[in-house]
Amino acid sequence: MSGRWGRALGILAIGLFLVVCYGCLTRSLSVWQIVALGTIAAFGAVVWTALTVTKAVRERGPAQATAAAYLDALVAADFTVAYQLLAEQRRQASDLRTFSELHSGGQRLTGYSVAGTTIVGPGQPRAEVQAQARFVDGEVAPLQLLLIRQADGQWRVAEWHTGERW
Repeated sequence: MSGRWGRALGILAIGLFLVVCYGCLTRSLSVWQIVALGTIAAFGAVVWTALTVTKAVRERGPAQATAAAYLDALVAADFTVAYQLLAEQRRQASDLRTFSELHSGGQRLTGYSVAGTTIVGPGQPRAEVQAQARFVDGEVAPLQLLLIRQADGQWRVAEWHTGERW
């Protein structure tokens, strides 16, 4: 089911719940009507929740793969590949040379481990990847990457945060 149908199902379920509540308060619906509408609303809410969770689980793999490819490129000091995995807005804000300088020298990433990925939605989904980063000076710091899906359907790195490093 597409995102549009999923949203419509969620809105329908909420609407039916409101009708049931209104019918209960005003006593304008019979008990059987309330039970029937409440059952349909509950079923719609369960299906909508299942669709939302399934979509998030399906999106987690590709988002985490993009984050791993980005971090692998930084570890390998292949800044051209890492730069291409940035979201369009990030690439417009900084050129490849500036990006390379930021991630080299004392700021160079030498390893990482991903702790988990969370898909946040609705609307334009975004992924938050939690990791531990190791730098060339031996420091280990928590790292958070924020990924967004671009118009071409691909996940790209929009932001990253780790201590005071970047």
